[in-house]
Order: sequence, then C-alpha cells, then structure tokens
Amino acid sequence: MTPAPAAATRATPSRPDRRSAPRRPALSVLERRPARPGRLLRVVAVGLVCGALLAVVVAHSLLAQSQLRLGQLQSRLATEQAVHRQLLATVAQAENPARIVADAKKLGLVEPTTVTQLPAVPLGAGATGPSSARARR
Repeated sequence: MTPAPAAATRATPSRPDRRSAPRRPALSVLERRPARPGRLLRVVAVGLVCGALLAVVVAHSLLAQSQLRLGQLQSRLATEQAVHRQLLATVAQAENPARIVADAKKLGLVEPTTVTQLPAVPLGAGATGPSSARARR
C-alpha cells in the first residue's frame, strides 16, 4: 500500500527561516535600581502624618476626660457652695444678739448692775512672780 496523495500534500507547520528572521538581542539579568531618594521622603511624610493624627486623637481623648472631670468638679462645687450658704445662715442666726440674750435668760444669767473697768497694764512691765523670774534667766 502506498500512502494517499492527500497525506503527502499535508503541509508541515511553517517555521520562519532563522536566517531571514531578525535576531533578538541576548537577554541579560538587570541589576536592581537604587532606591529613589523621594521614596524615603514619602515614607517619612506618611509616618509623620499618621503620628500627627494619633497625637490629635490622644489629645482629644485627654480633653474629653478633662471636660468630664471639670463637669464633676463644678457639680461638687455647686453642692458645697449651697452647704456653705446654709452654714453661713446658721451662723448668722446663732450670732443674733436677741437670740443670745434670750438663751442667757433661759440659763438664769442676768445683766450686771455695774461694770468695772480694769486698768490697762503694758506688756512686760510690772510682771512679778515666779513665772517672770524664770523667763528672765
């Protein structure tokens, strides 16, 4: 048996002729490019921006805590001021001369008929006795 003519005419895959195709340059491994100076600057700038935002958040948190504490202290101050006003009213009422006279009469105290004025003695003059002798030594 002889091969069929159709099989003989089947075309083989066409390959370009190496002689007529343009030559590609030889491939080589490239070295890494050195880091650009702008890249480091960008990284530092992003870090600074993030740090600044974190600082703002922390400051805001501290401010909010301080405001809460201030509100509590103002409330406590108002309460203490009300107590102080009440105590001042109580003292003023206790110092009222009419009330003092009324309490004295309830205790059986009476007004003196005469008042004797004692003579004024200058400080350090005329001091006699055992306590003054000890002080001079």
